[in-house]
Amino acid sequence: MDNINTLLVAFMFITILTLGIASVLAELAEVVRHLGREKRDGLLVGWTLLLLFAYFTLFWHTSDITLLEDWNFGLFLFAETGPVLLLFATQIMLGALSTDPDEDPDAAVRQGRFFAIFALLGVWSICVGFVLGVGFTVASAIDLVVIATCSLLAFSKSQTVHVAGLAVVWIAYLAGAVVDLAA
Repeated sequence: MDNINTLLVAFMFITILTLGIASVLAELAEVVRHLGREKRDGLLVGWTLLLLFAYFTLFWHTSDITLLEDWNFGLFLFAETGPVLLLFATQIMLGALSTDPDEDPDAAVRQGRFFAIFALLGVWSICVGFVLGVGFTVASAIDLVVIATCSLLAFSKSQTVHVAGLAVVWIAYLAGAVVDLAA
């Protein structure tokens, strides 16, 4: 990592991830602090925990930035797009988690914006494989499952579909972690 640009890209990448991780942890701490006093929607908490796992997964791949040596501004913007998308999705989710549960809290989760952004994160992840020169991989196929599921959830109003969708996305992320461990 003798290229200063690589170091700067990595610092920005980690900074954006850290902002999101801190936001998720602070919100989860509030959930724990008010456990028993406030009713929380399990679907919202499940997505929030998944966001935290997504941050840790993306953080784990920070070292992939060092695989590129010739940085330009466009590549820098592309590299930072993933953490930014995750941060935007987080802000939408945390806004929903902070609302009064009696006012249909999972309605905010079903907002198309959250799922569209989360799907775009999967598209970005697939594109990263091509930028890094590995092409379409097993991880890319897993990302396609997340993209398809989030696309469906963006238009669904069914609680059952949303619970199943959360389970599918969790399984996909866990499968991705297993693929990472095997590599």
